Amino acid sequence: MKTLRTFTLSSILVLIALQTSAEAEFQEYPEYAGEVVRIIDGDTLEVAVSIWPGIVATQSIRVRGIQAPEVRRSGCDEEKSWGNEASAQAERLYDLGSTVRLQNVTLGSFAGRVVADVYRWRSDRWLSFADEMVERNMAVEWYPDMPKVPWCLLSKTR
Repeated sequence: MKTLRTFTLSSILVLIALQTSAEAEFQEYPEYAGEVVRIIDGDTLEVAVSIWPGIVATQSIRVRGIQAPEVRRSGCDEEKSWGNEASAQAERLYDLGSTVRLQNVTLGSFAGRVVADVYRWRSDRWLSFADEMVERNMAVEWYPDMPKVPWCLLSKTR
């Protein structure tokens, strides 16, 4: 009887270890494909993602690694204007219905939103949303541990 309990306990521990390992790997390297539904602003878009056959989830995606000026919660007219420019640039790069790849998907700080690396295909390679927006001066590199970008203060130095 003791051997059976030891075997059962050992089997359960092995299964838990395998499951934990599989979950860790999935969380570390998740990748999804989807279609752009709309551009919310210069660093956020809405994407329809096929999560299972016949099941599509539409999700707000915050692009990892950048901060663009706000349109809705702007602190001054200049920020809103820059935010509109960034949104328009994102719309030119990411057409509605275009395919995107989402990598390193994690939960965001706002309910219903996730953070991810976002890429689009251009004839020969995948292009990073974050890199494209920074290269075009529509956003700046930014991570959650950094202070909020003072767009209105920056407008006074322009």
